[in-house]
Amino acid sequence: MFSILPILVFSICMGLVMPAAADSAPRGYQLNETPHKHGFRYTNSGEPVRRGRVAERFEVRNGDCGGSDCRAPRYRSEIRLSKSQTQARVGQDIWYGWSFYNESIPAFPDNVNLMPVMGQWKMGGDNLPIFKLTYHGGRKAIEVQLDDMARAKGWGKAQRHGHVCSLIGLNATTGRWTDFVVNTNFSTQSDGYLRIWVNGYLKCDYKGPLVATTSTRLYPGPNHRRGIFVSFTKRWDKLKGKTPKPTMVAYYDEFLVGQSREDVDTRLRAKSGLPAKD
Repeated sequence: MFSILPILVFSICMGLVMPAAADSAPRGYQLNETPHKHGFRYTNSGEPVRRGRVAERFEVRNGDCGGSDCRAPRYRSEIRLSKSQTQARVGQDIWYGWSFYNESIPAFPDNVNLMPVMGQWKMGGDNLPIFKLTYHGGRKAIEVQLDDMARAKGWGKAQRHGHVCSLIGLNATTGRWTDFVVNTNFSTQSDGYLRIWVNGYLKCDYKGPLVATTSTRLYPGPNHRRGIFVSFTKRWDKLKGKTPKPTMVAYYDEFLVGQSREDVDTRLRAKSGLPAKD
């Protein structure tokens, strides 16, 4: 059993100053295999912001990699919650909310799909994500994939390799803000649930186990990462040769963790007159 800890609502922008050319991760976060100066910063004047003064900007360019990613090969611009700020626990209810703006992540065709990931939760290290928001080339959509369960249960084509929900077409997120709300209990049992609202509409209502790997050696519970994570680079190289992979840019804003939808839902918070979490 994991002890129940109080969940404090907190913001991606807590304690920020005006953005600079290259910024450190927000308070309570760490850069995750993101050594390049262009990889992460806060927005400058004129760039997209959902609410308040600033948002987070992520960029990945052809050839970017850091740490173990360089041997994979894969690359990313990503931040992760620190161990002390990881509030999720296996088997306990939790809510997340944030806004996402796709500037230039393209709708790759399947044969060269780099399968960009725009948010993931995992137990850290080499463990597979419990769930991630990833682009599916065939359906041209951001989908929910349960990687950890798919491997543990041997889910194959019949189970769509763990793709349990299709959330929104990737092109529908380009040049505009998309609001996400997640409610889950990260359960290992049949009482598990994962509900995701997109722009106020329920788009995922999965019921069943979510977590197979429960080791707390690295984190006390499921650890959140966001940004742009790119893999499956070999399929591009096979068909495109030395053609550079496209530069991808995305923005995130108002990322919140809490005990209820009212704590984290950007739209509800704005409607209630609650301030932006800068």
